[in-house]
Amino acid sequence: MTGRVVSLAAGAVVGVALSGIAVLLVLTSDHEDNKAATIALAVTAGLSFIWSGLFALWRRPENRTGYLLAAVGYLWFFGALSESDNDWLFTIGAGLGSLALGALAHLLLAFPGGRLVHRRHLWLVVATYALVLTGGIGQLLFEEFPSSACPECRSTIVVGSSERASTVIRFVANGIGLALLVALLFIVVTRFLRAQGALRRALGPVLGAGALAMLVLALQLSIDAYSEGAAQPLEYVFLATFAMVPAAFLVGVLRSRLARSGVGDLLLALARGTLIRDAIAGALADPTLEVAYWLPDEGRYVSADGGSLPDDPEGRAVTLVEHDGRPTAALVHDPALRDERELVEAVAAAAGLWLDNERLQAALRAQVEFLETIVSAAPSLLCSLDPEGRITNLNDAARRAGGYADDEDVRWRLFWEAYVAPEEREEARRRFEEAAPEHAEAAFEHTFVNGLGEEVTIAWSTAPLYDEQRSVRSIVCAGLDVTVRERQHQQLQASAERLRAAIEASPVAIVEYALDDTITRWNPAAERIFGWTAEEVVGGPAKHQPPGREEELRELFRRVRAGEVYMAVESKRVRSDGAYIDVEISAAPIRDSAGSVLSHMALFADITERKRQEEELRASRARIVHAADDARRVLERNLHDGAQQRLVALSLSLRLAQSKVMTDPAEAQTVLEGAREELASALDELRELARGIHPAVLTDRGLSAAVETLATRSPVPVEFDIPEDGLPQAVEAAAYYVIAEALANVIKYAAATRANVRVEREDGRVLVAVADDGVGGADASRGSGLNGLADRVEALGGNLTLDSPVGRGTCVTAVFPLQRSA
Repeated sequence: MTGRVVSLAAGAVVGVALSGIAVLLVLTSDHEDNKAATIALAVTAGLSFIWSGLFALWRRPENRTGYLLAAVGYLWFFGALSESDNDWLFTIGAGLGSLALGALAHLLLAFPGGRLVHRRHLWLVVATYALVLTGGIGQLLFEEFPSSACPECRSTIVVGSSERASTVIRFVANGIGLALLVALLFIVVTRFLRAQGALRRALGPVLGAGALAMLVLALQLSIDAYSEGAAQPLEYVFLATFAMVPAAFLVGVLRSRLARSGVGDLLLALARGTLIRDAIAGALADPTLEVAYWLPDEGRYVSADGGSLPDDPEGRAVTLVEHDGRPTAALVHDPALRDERELVEAVAAAAGLWLDNERLQAALRAQVEFLETIVSAAPSLLCSLDPEGRITNLNDAARRAGGYADDEDVRWRLFWEAYVAPEEREEARRRFEEAAPEHAEAAFEHTFVNGLGEEVTIAWSTAPLYDEQRSVRSIVCAGLDVTVRERQHQQLQASAERLRAAIEASPVAIVEYALDDTITRWNPAAERIFGWTAEEVVGGPAKHQPPGREEELRELFRRVRAGEVYMAVESKRVRSDGAYIDVEISAAPIRDSAGSVLSHMALFADITERKRQEEELRASRARIVHAADDARRVLERNLHDGAQQRLVALSLSLRLAQSKVMTDPAEAQTVLEGAREELASALDELRELARGIHPAVLTDRGLSAAVETLATRSPVPVEFDIPEDGLPQAVEAAAYYVIAEALANVIKYAAATRANVRVEREDGRVLVAVADDGVGGADASRGSGLNGLADRVEALGGNLTLDSPVGRGTCVTAVFPLQRSA
């Protein structure tokens, strides 16, 4: 602090010394006509700039405006050197005396912060400094006697006297100077018009005085281009307006000081009930002012409406206010008020008590806003009722659940009319009236159709609010929309019911085992397949596990308890009657939500019949192989014993005839005749043999003609009814062999007096039936003939049945599907 005071004092001393030198130069000058006016205006202007600058540095050392004000004053006294009769001093004064104008332009563009904000302002200041420096020096370089006011004053740096060059330099310098002055005036006026509140108040006096000085200078330069004599009187006007700039700055400082004395008016305004924000804004002359209040519980500042204060408000300044040593509020104001800190602090101190009270109200408003936000954002339905049951307030969740577009659509309606189904409203009203006047806490659930046509289920709970006399002031209703939960519950019930129905209707046995291998579920199919009822097995160990397979069962249980799924494992189980059945087992674990195995489900499919059919299929295949082998051996024996022997004899007869054809032709003829008869007999035997393999008449003339041939040869009368339209070749062949075998059995075993053969088409099938009136009692398992026929029929996808009650004849029936056999 002491060093700053010494520096300011030294600056003041330098200013006084420069002014003294300037006065001495003016007084001793031989070419100054009006010394008193020059001293009064010029010297006063320089000193006012210096003292104003030093005063600004004392009050605002961080603001560069003071430096610029002082610089204008110091540079201004360079111009006093041009009053000297000494050529060297005159030349220095004439060359550097106009630098003060560059500093003035710098001051006007940097005010009030003391810094150039925009790049264009920097270029304008640099151009101004360059013009005043080069313009004055250029004039001294090409004009030996540059001043008309001092014809004897000679330039000591002249390089060559040229009137034309001097005129051009003056004209160009004046033109550029006018352009820079116009640009400067435009920027100054624009800044003032755009400024508001405290900034306009701060800019007004200084920019006004500076702009006026620049305007007078521009007018002087314009006239000087045509007549130096006519422009001479304007020099005194410029000096007067130039001296007004520091005076305007002091006026601003004085206005700020006077404004501090108006704090009393602020207190009077607050006492009259003026809003705290409006009163402070009026005292600071800042209509944009905002007030934020400190909330100690939350550690933040909030605005009057409860909103949070930004940490760094863009383009604004913040002044913190304390009351009794603790934070109270923050004033968010125009940045220009930073230069009037005493005024802001005085106003803040005067309004501290009111601000503290307003802070408490702001805290209350913030709490109310917080609660309102919670109520509005809560997913639960919240509404309040008056003692008569009318809805006085509600949150958004309650409004949406009811399907109402606006709060006013439901407010002041009776609760049971807004949220209860029509058929239940009277009961709800009755319960509400019975609960009066205490309206004790209650819970209930209602399903109704809301205003959007949606079915909604709400679980409500109520609680009373009391006044000071413990009378019920209102009833708070909190509700939870359980529509989705109820729907999910219903879906879960439906899924459980579908699962139960699927288990009950399943054709396979479904058995659930606990982790200790006891049975917990036993469906009807399990009762049907194994013979035990659910009451007999549930809760105990498995009774259907056959002895001797304990290790296999332990392994299966171990696998499924370990989380493994297995399928189609074939095994044996025992029924309640002791019979063993073949089963196919599939099992999977049942897990909880965490993935742990709780139990497991096993499915048992009874494959006993399938196993029997598989055995029959294997036996059928073996019989087909044996039948083929037997047929081959019979064919081989018949060929060997019959046709082969005849052919060997024929060969011997032919050799004998060959040996006698030359010696005894008659004997040869006799031998050949015998060979011909032997050949005919061999052919007959081959035909009979071939007929046994596959009758030619069946291939040539069809099933009807082939059966007719069988009937003709049969010693038992045979009646037959066979359609004339042809059947598929495979069906005809199979049907023929069924008929031939059945008729052969009738002839051999039936002792029948007649037989009947019937072939019919019906529903895409062919039915072949051979019946007789014989003794009956036939058994397919005692012979291979019918078994072979059954294999042939089943190979075509058909089936063969035998009906042969004792004493009532026999009926063999074969059914062939036409589509498959085709």
